[in-house]
Amino acid sequence: MDKLKKIAINLDSNDELSSYRNEFILPNNTIYFDGNSLGVLSKNIINDINNTVREEWGNNLISSWNDKWIELPNKVSKKIASILNCNEDEVYVGSSTSNNLFKLIKSILEAHKDIKNISTDNLNFPSDKYICEGICKDFNLKFKFLDYKNDLLPDIKLLKRFIIDNPGIIVLSHVTYKSSYRYPIKEINSFCRENKSIVIWDLSHSIGAVDIDMESNKLDFAVGCTYKYLNGGPGSPAFIYVRENQIKKLKSPIKGWFSHNKPFNFSEKYQESNSMEKFSNGTPHILSLSTLKTSLDITISASTKKLEIKSHKLFELFESIYKEKLRDKKFKLMTLNNKFERGSHISLYHNEAWRISQCLISPFRNNSIKIIVDYRPNNIIRIALTPLYTSFKEIIILCERMIEIIDNKEFEQKNNTKDGVT
Repeated sequence: MDKLKKIAINLDSNDELSSYRNEFILPNNTIYFDGNSLGVLSKNIINDINNTVREEWGNNLISSWNDKWIELPNKVSKKIASILNCNEDEVYVGSSTSNNLFKLIKSILEAHKDIKNISTDNLNFPSDKYICEGICKDFNLKFKFLDYKNDLLPDIKLLKRFIIDNPGIIVLSHVTYKSSYRYPIKEINSFCRENKSIVIWDLSHSIGAVDIDMESNKLDFAVGCTYKYLNGGPGSPAFIYVRENQIKKLKSPIKGWFSHNKPFNFSEKYQESNSMEKFSNGTPHILSLSTLKTSLDITISASTKKLEIKSHKLFELFESIYKEKLRDKKFKLMTLNNKFERGSHISLYHNEAWRISQCLISPFRNNSIKIIVDYRPNNIIRIALTPLYTSFKEIIILCERMIEIIDNKEFEQKNNTKDGVT
């Protein structure tokens, strides 16, 4: 391990993104590997929130709508568009990922009356499946589900055959939440167009850590959240992406106040906006939006190209330790080593994954470092590589700690009860 420690020290000393770590609040004696579930707090977000609450709301009151708030959703949307390398008018920000997926699917169905099927696969996040199933039930459509017979990796040939046999709308996660598999997004987009299908991508587990170019990959539709690698905070608003040539074809299923073309005319007749604002429901969530002003700027400054490069280096260091030390401890690396086929988290299998995770998070010794990872059934430890603040030294510490837990059989002191957020 000494050789690998020296490599980690050298990588940290040459890391051009290392200064971004200082932008965040990282608790003492804690290492955080769960940024693919909830990103950490940027120091400047505290100032933004305080200013929004104390000055804009507290002192300026309703005047802040004209002074600051009415343009805030558009400003945040433009920042997300910059990260996605797309036209700034192609993004709407607001609501949750599930709500946005519902609105997007329903609007596509309204524009394409001939669609009979909505489908997804067993690698997608379960809530996306719930939305697809619910819409099919409500609108008498056929729900199609592709089960690869494993929950970690797809069979692309089988997926293509499935698309041919079930043309319609298919919803896929760009990076899958369990194994970190990354779909060949450009290839699938092209294949769907050639086979009378529309693909909606969920970017929640990729945006902010993987370089996503909407233009070169020719995406038409996507949704995603902002509280993972974008560090927007718990419940920060999600987004919808629609390619410019598709926007006017769609009608939002919810005729909300802010989706009106001129909401402050208070017209009795609804006239839908021709822009992405058509997906607005009611009043924008100003407090949640205010957290994104700073957090998105950090990602834009760092650039997702550089973030992805660092993610690859973090994985390579972990893989070296895995081959040398962890594999013999009955760990199994489930994430592919091809950098173009993975996102920015690691999935590590072990029969005692749950209890090992609990030992990492809640060590018995008071002086032990708390290492926050997360667990996914069955027996997967997820380790997020968040390039903005994860250091190479932390990879070494994590691996040393897992070896210690196994060698000392520390996990045997934990029980297998699973409750709460995991």
